[in-house]
Amino acid sequence: MTDEAGRLDDRTERDLPNRFHTQSHRIYRYSGHGILVGLLVVASGGCATFGCKLSDGVVAARQHSLQGMEAMQRGRWDEAESQFSQAVATCPADERAHAQLAETLWRRGATDQAIREMERAAELSGGDAVMLVRLGEMYLARGDLIRAGVKADEAIRINRSLASAWALRGDALQQQGHRTEALAAYHRALSHQAHYPDVQLAVAEIYRAMGRPQRTLCTLESLADQYAPGQEPQQVLYLEGLAMKALGRNHDAVELLVAASSRGPASPDLLYHLGEAQMLVGDPTNARLSLEGALALAPRHVPSLQLRSRLEGQPRTAAAMASPSFSAPAPN
Repeated sequence: MTDEAGRLDDRTERDLPNRFHTQSHRIYRYSGHGILVGLLVVASGGCATFGCKLSDGVVAARQHSLQGMEAMQRGRWDEAESQFSQAVATCPADERAHAQLAETLWRRGATDQAIREMERAAELSGGDAVMLVRLGEMYLARGDLIRAGVKADEAIRINRSLASAWALRGDALQQQGHRTEALAAYHRALSHQAHYPDVQLAVAEIYRAMGRPQRTLCTLESLADQYAPGQEPQQVLYLEGLAMKALGRNHDAVELLVAASSRGPASPDLLYHLGEAQMLVGDPTNARLSLEGALALAPRHVPSLQLRSRLEGQPRTAAAMASPSFSAPAPN
């Protein structure tokens, strides 16, 4: 192996951080042997695994892949796509180059091409569970729930301790309406990766849909404890507030929903639930303010319109204005 190739191999593990892939409602971290990290860590005989002879062409393919990764890290996706395309053209049997090309294609919305590249990557990998999960995520995003579930099951057969595979299985089952089976899959994911925010949120949502607010709250409190005070995500606080309201702990609900409304743009639903909680603690003034915010965002928001009708007959008393409730920030 040339000195240049050796230097490229050394730089991969030392210089390139793990990348996170973000989907609509789930984040997976690829491990060091996964798709986006460890791309170029190949021993002197490793090029044979790609079906490419050790040559200047292989070194060039590695350079293209490294440059593509660096371009991705800087957000230069067009450049990254070009580099990975050249890597694939130079060494067509390199599954990781196909996988990374798939990511850049997916990023710019060329989903059909991205899926074809990821299918090729999974085929070339000989059964890499992480690549199978990523392919399944792409199927899931396209609404192909059956294929997504199949890829999750394939990945689980290869690596039963891969949390993202169980999470994908849970997502596919949940979207098919199989709550109980989805819940079991999510719990298997959490048994392998305790801090898995999107899975924990999915579990909380299922418990809420099942009418089990205490289990919902326990799940969310466990998740919230993993963040520094004041750093809890808006969705966690929002769902905690709903669970508190369902348990009749309305003052706690108001506090949590006010905090949620300050963590980002507040949705009409959030402001409606805040208004309802404020009404339940005897604070119609701030309840009206919250509903005004909800209706400013969505003038036909039915729950807010109905709650406003209920409040119209209540007086705006000084006692109400002095209630121990909180008001939400004005919507952006």
